[in-house]
Amino acid sequence: MSNIVGGNENQGVAGHGSFFQQTNLSGAEAATATEWVRKHVDKRTVDLGERMDDIRDHMWELEKDGQIIVHRITDAHKPIEVQTLFGWTKKVPTTQLWHHKSCGQCGNIPGYPTSLLWFMNKFDFVPGKDYLDETDQTSCTAWNYHGSGIGNVESLAAVFMRNFHQAYISGKQHGMEAGHFFPLVHCGTSFGNYKEIRKYLVESAELRERVTKILGKLGRLVDGKLVIPEEIIHYSEWVHVMRNRIASELQTV
Repeated sequence: MSNIVGGNENQGVAGHGSFFQQTNLSGAEAATATEWVRKHVDKRTVDLGERMDDIRDHMWELEKDGQIIVHRITDAHKPIEVQTLFGWTKKVPTTQLWHHKSCGQCGNIPGYPTSLLWFMNKFDFVPGKDYLDETDQTSCTAWNYHGSGIGNVESLAAVFMRNFHQAYISGKQHGMEAGHFFPLVHCGTSFGNYKEIRKYLVESAELRERVTKILGKLGRLVDGKLVIPEEIIHYSEWVHVMRNRIASELQTV
């Protein structure tokens, strides 16, 4: 039988070229094919050589020495563990999330943040308990990261620490303990920026000292210390670990 889509006999699955056709594999055949892809294609199984330095190891040492506070992902956040491309385990919290949005993203692509809120509401998450969509929104790091002539590591680190301090203390106004809500970053640029800046902060005592002075003037320290998150979580990671629940509970075909 010819594959006719929209009157075009040469189109494949979902309007792609004729090369893309249904395989009609059995369950066992699909499992075999998936295993082959994991073995030969998936970067998680490729030898990446010498293991890269895990910045979290240094964070634990700084916290032990009393220099910083680590905003931890606890069992209350119901984390799901995933394996990163570098071969270590990352915990992705699934509830008690603080929505870190971006002014540019929310203004120009409002479907991104609202789609996540839609998912959470459909899962009967309780606003102010299971997630917090705070109206006192964060600064947008993306503009400062790419577009500003005055942006520098110190200013980026100060914005990072201000935003994540707000996430750390935000539960108090709702009767929760500090650290109840864990930040979920919507903006991809902010996500990448935060990962880089966290590494700089942890590795540079001079940068930590300068940023601590700035945050102290803003009243954004906890017991005189910077609050640094255990993980930097992007909203796509939340969707990834929740994909099976989304498919089973919300998908309609």
